[in-house]
Amino acid sequence: MIHLLPVSEAGCGDLNNFQQEFESHIPSRRFDFVILGVGSDGHVASLFPMSTTLHSTTDFLHITSPAAPHSTERISVTMDLINRSRVVVVMVVGGEEKRGVVDVIRRGGEGSDMPVVKVGAADKMLMYVDEDLF
Repeated sequence: MIHLLPVSEAGCGDLNNFQQEFESHIPSRRFDFVILGVGSDGHVASLFPMSTTLHSTTDFLHITSPAAPHSTERISVTMDLINRSRVVVVMVVGGEEKRGVVDVIRRGGEGSDMPVVKVGAADKMLMYVDEDLF
């Protein structure tokens, strides 16, 4: 099922209504499959390092990206919802700026505030890394 998030130029809409709609279509409140990309700072799903949103236990959040000059309001899923998903695939692709992310992942994420190291899955997690980053 593909479901569009209620976002427009005017704003991100009412999360309570979206949560109710989500629960009516997916009563288990967990996705079967999630694909995530990773930013050069290790962020996933607009969940940025040292953000208070990383610890939210709701399913969806309004997030304002800290990346100036493109600070925009977004709706995103929470780490809690990502980690309840049955299968999660993380794609680490791109240029040299991602090498630091790969190094942190290789060390098991210990001591890192990168959100990518907090990603898990209920059943299976796969990580694909661009071979040029090894």
